Amino acid sequence: MFARIARAVALAAAALAAAPSAVAAEVVVASRSPGYYTSLAKHAQRWLSGEGVKSELVKPDGMAAAFKDAKIAFLVGFDEVSADEYKAISDFRAGGGRLVVFYSSSPRLAALMGVKLLGYTKASYPGQWSRMDFSAKYPEGCPKSILQTSTVLQRAEAIPGRTRVMATWSDRTGKTTGDAAWLSGAAGYWMTHVLLADGDEALKAQLLGSLVGSVAPRQWSYGKFKARKASDERFFRELAGKQTKRTGEIHAVWEHSGCGLYPGDWPATFRLLRNSGVTDLFVNVAGAGFAHYPSGVLPQSKTYSQEGDQLAACLAAAKGSGVRVHAWVICFSATRSSPETIADFRRRGWMLKSRDGADSEYLDPSNPAVRRRILSAIAEIQSKYRVDGVHLDFVRWYERAAKPADAVATVTRFVAEARLKVRRPAWLTTAVLGKYPACVDSVGQDWPGWIDSGIVDYVVPMDYTEDMAKFEQFVDQHAESKARARKTIVGIGVTANESRLTLPEVINQMRVARRRDVAGFALFDLDTTLEKQFLPYLKMGMW
Repeated sequence: MFARIARAVALAAAALAAAPSAVAAEVVVASRSPGYYTSLAKHAQRWLSGEGVKSELVKPDGMAAAFKDAKIAFLVGFDEVSADEYKAISDFRAGGGRLVVFYSSSPRLAALMGVKLLGYTKASYPGQWSRMDFSAKYPEGCPKSILQTSTVLQRAEAIPGRTRVMATWSDRTGKTTGDAAWLSGAAGYWMTHVLLADGDEALKAQLLGSLVGSVAPRQWSYGKFKARKASDERFFRELAGKQTKRTGEIHAVWEHSGCGLYPGDWPATFRLLRNSGVTDLFVNVAGAGFAHYPSGVLPQSKTYSQEGDQLAACLAAAKGSGVRVHAWVICFSATRSSPETIADFRRRGWMLKSRDGADSEYLDPSNPAVRRRILSAIAEIQSKYRVDGVHLDFVRWYERAAKPADAVATVTRFVAEARLKVRRPAWLTTAVLGKYPACVDSVGQDWPGWIDSGIVDYVVPMDYTEDMAKFEQFVDQHAESKARARKTIVGIGVTANESRLTLPEVINQMRVARRRDVAGFALFDLDTTLEKQFLPYLKMGMW
């Protein structure tokens, strides 16, 4: 976090400059395979960088060279290891290197680390593994607990004399499950899952810093961590207190899980939203392939079967809060669909083809049956629930699809048809790509035309970027006319894949957008990071 703050504010830059310089070769992050595990490895590297720790990201074939001067290596997704990989790892360990192993089922790695494998296990009930509780005082600076919802584990236990349990899992009620989350020993550390980019990212960064500090103390120390944290807290409070509120401004957040920030306790989510100055919630409850409520149109989701009607629970908790609830509907994407539902889409011929002829993860916007299904779901939500609005997402073509000549008209016509289903005073809002006019050709979104024709109440451009100049370009375009500006809720990617922002960056983006007189902001998304690191400061002045 601190390295990012250094880019945003001079105070943090000075704090980082005062820290000891790091030697990149001392810390290595290795990813077993491209894609998912590489993205997780990059998160680990980002967290380390935020703690002032430089690290080298390598592929398996680069480990042997990278390990030569390293002191600690993070192994992400090494479920199995080849002979060459194991030799590089074991040689590193024989030379005194320490390992941090995530989510492995490799007997050889387990034997090297002093861990007994118990096998792959899925959660037997919702929220079974929701928090890691650390009982050990070592390493210094290790957090007491970290929130993270994991649905699967590679369960393991300590081998007496070689390792010990460092942290255990607790469920969402706070009851310990007895399952080990972290094990530690002379060889290093072992986690039974992976660190996901959810929950409390600041504490995950602190944890990784403490692991590095236990091996390379000049890279990270708890004392210097606390000093930096206190300095930043003072700066954040001063910055937040200087901001001013704007009457009538929309302050929205996207809620991606559909279960609220505290699954099973929607009232707690709305207490947080109300106290934080949030005016609108986009809650993800439906898509072409799922519904978190008892739908007669869409397949009912696992979330609904396990947790109950999330839209009803959300609306009940929202009463009297002053927070408007918008049903977030994923339109032309198969996101969150079960494998059985995807197979059904394929049998029906609903999947959109890429230019190379392969099935994409999108549905075909020009298919009348696809359109009828989504529009029927919107009508169903309107008839059964007193929502304040419907928020359309993925109302676009896949960028790499072979699109017809009328691609733009097809999407615009669908939005107009959705407008007929969403009866005012309920709002119809749409999440759109912020880069206009490029989004017209790339995905068929002529959203300024939707504003001008009055078929939407607001658009929410996803202006997710860390580049302030680029953000200003986006907002300048949105505000080409005052009429369009007042129908634009600027989407800010606080914890999006495309952008990870600091508090000063979020405030700066809001101030830039305010100068263009936009209707308000939407923050992506409602998670523990937003709860702890942003909302408390925004309500001090901005909101």
